[in-house]
Amino acid sequence: MKYLIVTFLLGLSIVSNGQSNRITRTLFRNSYKVFEIQRLSNGMYRDAKVFSGDDYHPVSVANTGMGLISLCIADTMNWEDNAKELALTTLKTLTGHNSSYSPNRNNNGYFRHFLAINTGERAWESEYSTIDTDILMSGALFCMNYFRDDEISKYVKELWNSIDFEAAIANPDAGEIFLEMNSDGTGKEEAITLPYNEYMIVAWLAKHANNVSDSPGNVLWNNYYSSVDSLPENSFNSFNVLTDNRSSFLPSFTHQFNYFLCHYFTTSDDYISALENAYKADSSWWSNTTDNETFEWGLGAGSAYSTGYHADAINNNPDKIVSPHIVAGFIPVNAKGRNDLTKMWESDTGIYTLPTADNESVLWRYSLKYPSWEAKEIIGIDYSTMLFGLASLPEYLGNTFFAENNDFFPLPDYITGFEKQTLENDFETEFFVYPNPNSGTFTLDLKKEYTDIMIKVYESNGKNLYKKHFDILQTAKLNITEEAGIYMIEVSSTQGKIAVLKVIKNK
Repeated sequence: MKYLIVTFLLGLSIVSNGQSNRITRTLFRNSYKVFEIQRLSNGMYRDAKVFSGDDYHPVSVANTGMGLISLCIADTMNWEDNAKELALTTLKTLTGHNSSYSPNRNNNGYFRHFLAINTGERAWESEYSTIDTDILMSGALFCMNYFRDDEISKYVKELWNSIDFEAAIANPDAGEIFLEMNSDGTGKEEAITLPYNEYMIVAWLAKHANNVSDSPGNVLWNNYYSSVDSLPENSFNSFNVLTDNRSSFLPSFTHQFNYFLCHYFTTSDDYISALENAYKADSSWWSNTTDNETFEWGLGAGSAYSTGYHADAINNNPDKIVSPHIVAGFIPVNAKGRNDLTKMWESDTGIYTLPTADNESVLWRYSLKYPSWEAKEIIGIDYSTMLFGLASLPEYLGNTFFAENNDFFPLPDYITGFEKQTLENDFETEFFVYPNPNSGTFTLDLKKEYTDIMIKVYESNGKNLYKKHFDILQTAKLNITEEAGIYMIEVSSTQGKIAVLKVIKNK
């Protein structure tokens, strides 16, 4: 009899694991569907998708960055057979190569938080946002690393070179970062944040925008983010959690965004420990303050009952809303998160039907305090951690997928080699030479068409090597046959000299 009991229990375990695997597989596949239905024909991604009724949400710049990462996941899983082409469409639209869409940006390249879906104009009175721009840039760099395609790299390069990442730093010594920017490229003094929060992503890009050791980006990073010990913490149930205010806590997505997008965080034992503490503090808060089942937890952001939208945190979750996407986002440090998601699914809580032809279902926010409440829409940027967390499961892409593809720096030569120059006189654009350094053959890209253009290539001593006039020109492939050295390119027009920059030919 004892033998029979053991065998029977083992059989139950196998059935249970099989059921969990099927649910997880369904959740993972359907999580990509959320991004698929938020995507527009021009490659941009809506902020949210309504479950029933007419869509009204504009484009979200940050969600477009997450959408680019979702394409990398979909390509790996063979859910999209043209993911690279879809990514190219997005990157071309972002960089102004879609004539019908012009993203609203300030003088330092920062995007509006929200954009009109058909034109790119400002939507919802939104700000020029540093974090939304840098999440977008992180998604583009992730895409570049994943596809390793020359054309994708070209547009990612163009996007990178169009943004002054250090302009987001308000005071490197104090760790201050601008939340918002003005149209002229300056930061809004009344909108500043301090470490620690998701603006670690902004600090990470600013650090790598300038190789000078005492640059603002490097000073800020070295003073604060290079060591977890430099950052403020708050404790809950003996778990020390990183925060920007020692008297309060942050929503859990802040830690998860940094894990998935910032390579330093992803690969640091200290930051991984901090992520684990955030998970433990989140789940223990639910155990301490509610009578809910142990599988119901997650302090994230998104649709809310009382305020329409809320970023929940420890001691700040008035509607007692469970965020399944946060449970998923902690899977890299909490393997049992998949079981909690399975239990939510099996208990029929937080299940929403997507407005797709096959009516696929996903897990999304639900309230323990107001059980009859249902969210009207699913918000992409917040939901992203569901897709990313499930992707990190070992049977799918594993943790190495993010560690490998968010390893942006140092940027490859075809990115860092691009010289950026602001054209003089009446020209308000940039032009690029790539690759630089090169073996003698390179491309000049004026970014848009100009008339009556003269190109000269000459040695540093003034000896002229090349001179040619173009009636109309946007790009030109040039070749230097002389020996290795430093050469100059002069681009001029009938309106006067435009710019001069160096080109380095290697041996």
